[in-house]
Amino acid sequence: MGRGLLLISLFIAATALTYSSAFMAKSVSPSPSLATNTTTHAPNTTTHSSNTTTHAPNTTTHAPNTTTHAPNTTTHSPNTTTHAPNSTTHSPNSTTHSPNSTTHSPNTTTQAPTPPPTPTPPTKLTVGNYNVTDGKGKICILAKLEIQIRVNTSEVNGTFIVQPNMTTAHGKCETNTASITLAFTEGNLTLQFNNSETAKKVYVDDVEYSFTYAFKKGDSKTYSGKNKSLELFAAAQGDSYSCTAETVYMGNGVSLDLSNYRLQAFNIKNNQFGAPDLCKADKPDYRVPIAVGIILIILIVIVVIAYLISRKRRTDGYQSL
Repeated sequence: MGRGLLLISLFIAATALTYSSAFMAKSVSPSPSLATNTTTHAPNTTTHSSNTTTHAPNTTTHAPNTTTHAPNTTTHSPNTTTHAPNSTTHSPNSTTHSPNSTTHSPNTTTQAPTPPPTPTPPTKLTVGNYNVTDGKGKICILAKLEIQIRVNTSEVNGTFIVQPNMTTAHGKCETNTASITLAFTEGNLTLQFNNSETAKKVYVDDVEYSFTYAFKKGDSKTYSGKNKSLELFAAAQGDSYSCTAETVYMGNGVSLDLSNYRLQAFNIKNNQFGAPDLCKADKPDYRVPIAVGIILIILIVIVVIAYLISRKRRTDGYQSL
């Protein structure tokens, strides 16, 4: 029993000693040291250079004013009077008339040399609107077109464009014929229409042209020609002829190009074009669609026939079994 108490006492003493040692260690532990911030400021030093201005002295030298006065000298000559005897001589009256002489210088006019003709700068094709009226003011021809004349020969290769703003129209209207002349600075172009009662159509049967133009610098030439007994631009009576572009060969390397045009002569109502009769180039071509349709029909027929044959063979096979 006493021995047990001794062991308990030793355990309590050891425990107390342990707690006291731990407490002392905490109280003695060194605190963290704080570093001291040290800032060294360099002194601000400002050096001002002194402004030195040297002014040159103003020096003005005045030349002395020197005036020299010449002495006034007056010399009086003695008064001397000499009386000559009175003598009067009468000379005869003589009058001489000089002849009137007028000299006219001849009028001289110097003419500047005429500059050589040069080609007109190229212009764009422009649609012109023209008409011809009869004696009663009724329109017998309506024309709306772009015109150019091409010349292609061994010597010249060029194009002349008719400009509507420099072109006027005149012509004549008769029962079955009518003509329109387009006059421009360089020349003119004439179309004659024929009204065929037999064929019930209107067409151009005569084309004439004449113009002077320099396709090359210093080489101005006159080009002219006509085509008769033609049948151009045909349309039914009361209709207008319409085309996007068409060329009429006039011979001798000259071609007449018309584009974006409509023409009508006779039977014009309300001063307006009649129904358009299209030129061959503008008419729709149905040949290709028709050919394609025929080919498709043939292919369909072939497919149907092949199907019927194959079906019949299958039926015969079943019957043999």
